[in-house]
Amino acid sequence: MSTPVTVLYEKNQVSCSVDVSQPINDIIKSLCIEQFNISEPPNLLALRLQDTDELITDENIRRKITENEKLKLVSSPLIEAADICEKLNSTDDKTLKLTTFSLQKYIKEVEFADEFLNKDGLTSLIEIINNSSGNTLAYALTSMQNLMEHDHGWDDLGSDFINKVIKILVDQTLVNICRPATAIIIKLVTADKNSTTSPIRSYGFDVLHEAILLQPNFLPTLVQRFASADYVLRSNSLCLINALMRHVTDQYWESFMDMLDKLNVRKAVALLMNGVHGEELSKHLLEFQSLFVRQAYRWKRTQVSLHIPSHKIMLEEIWKTANLPEEGGKWRKVGFATEAPKWEIQRVGYLGLDNMHGFMKKNQDEYQKTILEQINRPAERRCPFAKTSIEVTELLCDHWDISTGYTTSTSFQPLLLSFGKIHYITVKAFFRLWNDMEATVDDFPKVSALVRSQLKYALRDEATTQLYEFEKDMLEVEYKIIRDRQLKELELGDDLLSKTPVRNLRGQLYTESYEFVKQQRIKCLLLGDWFPLITPANLPTNQQNLGRRSIYNKKWRFYRLSPNFKFLHYSDFAEKIFIRDGVEELPERIDLSLVTDVMTGLAPQLSTTTGSPTRKSVGLSQDLTFSLMSGPDTVLADFMSSDYVQFSEWTDGLNMLFDKNIGSRDTAEFIQILTEIGVKVKLLDLSGERVEIPQSVEVPRELPVVDNGFYYDDPFS
Repeated sequence: MSTPVTVLYEKNQVSCSVDVSQPINDIIKSLCIEQFNISEPPNLLALRLQDTDELITDENIRRKITENEKLKLVSSPLIEAADICEKLNSTDDKTLKLTTFSLQKYIKEVEFADEFLNKDGLTSLIEIINNSSGNTLAYALTSMQNLMEHDHGWDDLGSDFINKVIKILVDQTLVNICRPATAIIIKLVTADKNSTTSPIRSYGFDVLHEAILLQPNFLPTLVQRFASADYVLRSNSLCLINALMRHVTDQYWESFMDMLDKLNVRKAVALLMNGVHGEELSKHLLEFQSLFVRQAYRWKRTQVSLHIPSHKIMLEEIWKTANLPEEGGKWRKVGFATEAPKWEIQRVGYLGLDNMHGFMKKNQDEYQKTILEQINRPAERRCPFAKTSIEVTELLCDHWDISTGYTTSTSFQPLLLSFGKIHYITVKAFFRLWNDMEATVDDFPKVSALVRSQLKYALRDEATTQLYEFEKDMLEVEYKIIRDRQLKELELGDDLLSKTPVRNLRGQLYTESYEFVKQQRIKCLLLGDWFPLITPANLPTNQQNLGRRSIYNKKWRFYRLSPNFKFLHYSDFAEKIFIRDGVEELPERIDLSLVTDVMTGLAPQLSTTTGSPTRKSVGLSQDLTFSLMSGPDTVLADFMSSDYVQFSEWTDGLNMLFDKNIGSRDTAEFIQILTEIGVKVKLLDLSGERVEIPQSVEVPRELPVVDNGFYYDDPFS
């Protein structure tokens, strides 16, 4: 399989043919003897592409060497690594700067990285990071960032190094230094013992926690950089916050979330949502939104206990601020049904307690006025504050999928991040509508249904709705208009669907629907599918030698997920053929543990090591393309889907496989549709008979006494 190429060595250039079926060492040996009369051992030389400087290896030779390719014969990674390691020990600043600049590129290659590590280059690199500044420090940090894209070599960096990088991140202001420092911390946070994306699992939140405590400005600095003019630094800072939220352990979860709340991180993220953002930042914003839903779900599942000091203090402040006498009981006066408030609030857990306490703290005079106004009314006309606050928390949890802990939203929900303010406004709306309806205690479910309807209307365009617009819709729209709109929306069973048991049913069915769709999507990956290759014929003339994975006379690639979910196998073909089950016919594979992201749309300009053009340059459809990324710059595989169905199946299947957010609106709607169908099927009998579902079930304190008139019917007697 001879392929005509041009090879450059020093100042000599020859045209010849190479057999790409041979090992690369044999090809180099042949070039040395037959073309350039070089006596050096072949292992001291290497082949690279002239245009991109990409190293040719046994793994990529068939993809990289195409007809009339231009190559160059240069020193091997063994020689380059030895040369760079020697220069890293230099005391000359200019030499260090030039050496670390070159190291950024070469260390991306696994062959170079292995030799670099064997020669103890990592020790020298860490020393430079500890003692350098300016561009030299930036290049050294970027080199370390690129080294950490490999699956070995950085599993024992030590606490001194971690402390230093965090200190650099806090103290430095130069963007080209802060970017790689942030990326390094992200890699360390995600490399914990439970990691599914990193082969190195010796770090994680607990390891970094002590270093973070030594730098009290660490988190404030990250939040401040949300407003940075540099897009990448802004995106990386949010990505690091997300990584910390995702990997924080139970031991530090509560204290860490408390720190984020004190820094108003949610408010800063909501401001980012309202600004201009690209695809990468949008992905991190949606992930933060999803992580907050999980955080709120955990708060909702956290049971209120008087043995937890913070819970006890919050309940005491709710009572004391009401400024009421204790005679005749106290908790019923603030709107609980009994004198044991912790049992009633368990329905919404700590989240409900925090919201109730937040309402009180926001405006203590209004809180006192509200409580006093209800007490002075006849018992049947009172709107109980505590019960209302709990109900509103439940309504908001239902609207934003907090009750399930999963969210499939692919659009921004900035008002979700102002959960406490939305709760405050909605409670006020509940009292307003109660008064306008002249409701009694028996009308509580009707008022709740009306508030739910208006809440849905006020959040109809949530991605663009401002807080003041929401407040206006909830507090200023006339009751008659709200009621008329609700009547138009009502269908058979609407009241039924708002009951607490049905909401719980919906949460259960939503989880089942999500898992069902996940299995279906992953099954598509296990079955495999065809994707077109980017061949030389598709590329412009000046890029025919740059096409990533361009293969002469081959137009199609078949991908299939391995049964153990660890690898994505593939092979290239001239035409579509029948592929048997299994992966025996698909010898090449991608290690999915290296995948850090599934990027949709146009890919970024790839690094010089891959030498790939952007999709825009080859005229591919932006809407149906996606890539498997390993880090921000390295593309493991490019895909161009034949239609939106294939695009949705593969992007969502891969994201679900990696436990990441769903990116397809159709899949999100499909899960929601399955959930609603499941609810309606379960309730067909109930809605047909108009059976009333109670809000709660009262369990008798004692078993009924069985007298002599009670008997068991024996069908066999």
